[in-house]
Amino acid sequence: MGGTQSTNDEEGGFRVFKVNPGSPAAAAGLEVFFDFIVEINGVQMVSDQFMFAKTIQDAEDHRTKLVVYNIRTHTSRDVFVTPRRWGGAGLLGAVVRFDSLESAESQGMRVLHVFPDSPASGAGLVPYKDFLLGTTEVMFRDMDELAEVVTLYLGKEMRIYVYNSDTEAIREVSIWPRTGWGGDGAIGADIRTGMLHRIPAPRRAYTFQSQASAAALESRLGDESSSPSGLGIQQQPGIAAARPAVTSVASTAAAMAAAAQVQLQQQQAEQQQRHRQEEELRLAQQRELQGEPAHQQPSPAPPQVEQLLMQVQQQLQQLQQVQSHQPLDAQQQQQLQQLLQMEQQIQHHKQLQA
Repeated sequence: MGGTQSTNDEEGGFRVFKVNPGSPAAAAGLEVFFDFIVEINGVQMVSDQFMFAKTIQDAEDHRTKLVVYNIRTHTSRDVFVTPRRWGGAGLLGAVVRFDSLESAESQGMRVLHVFPDSPASGAGLVPYKDFLLGTTEVMFRDMDELAEVVTLYLGKEMRIYVYNSDTEAIREVSIWPRTGWGGDGAIGADIRTGMLHRIPAPRRAYTFQSQASAAALESRLGDESSSPSGLGIQQQPGIAAARPAVTSVASTAAAMAAAAQVQLQQQQAEQQQRHRQEEELRLAQQRELQGEPAHQQPSPAPPQVEQLLMQVQQQLQQLQQVQSHQPLDAQQQQQLQQLLQMEQQIQHHKQLQA
């Protein structure tokens, strides 16, 4: 079933809210926010937390097959894990709760602007690239839900999961919501939701099985005996022949990671000029909102704005021509939405300059 493309969005599964380092869930490569466990050893999961816990307990020290659906890649994959006592909480080492797949794709909130000296700035949030996902207790579905959580944590540390569209990775961020920092809001960031601010589709094939997991598997193949506490692989003649293959998997994973890093650097270099122009427009809008005179900060000259607008409109025309002959794929649709948003920002900037 690994790599299949279909699942029923009306259904649900046990969503991964947290993965503890060093746990069986971490070794299996489960991904916070995006992963839903929909099946365990052939048994379809329903919204029964007790049933899930009992199924995991019954599988203790046995190699167990999970079917995991990922809402970012829209694929299901087979994940093999051995629930066990690993030195931390639970047998999996993960926090999971049943959640519906319906509308899950629209979750996540995009950070557009981060104001200086704000809690968001101190937490290292990245404008245009970071998406707020949620906490270990709740996933953010709308602005009201985010506001409730922020109010609950006023003056206290709030740890949230943040997805970055450049690195295509999730990190845990510590932020201290507070008032009186010198600006509006308790976070100090312009955060948006909706069609134009959805998490973009992956730019490259996503590898769930990490190099560390492959190395751990190789180590277990070397150390495993007939004991049922691990993967359950018994030492037999010829098992050593399988170990170079595992080493090859780790080497291939490292090579793929290196190639992906080079590709990402190239894409970042290509987008550098556009990001600089977006930042200039953002600063102009921020000065206008704060009522500062235009001469206090340099702003893009009218010819630069016109040139940028022309480039954006040309790209829009190219995509619209493609759309007139065939449906756009997910990446093209994302690009179209970004260009439309950029065109709107430039037009707004021109009005401010008029």
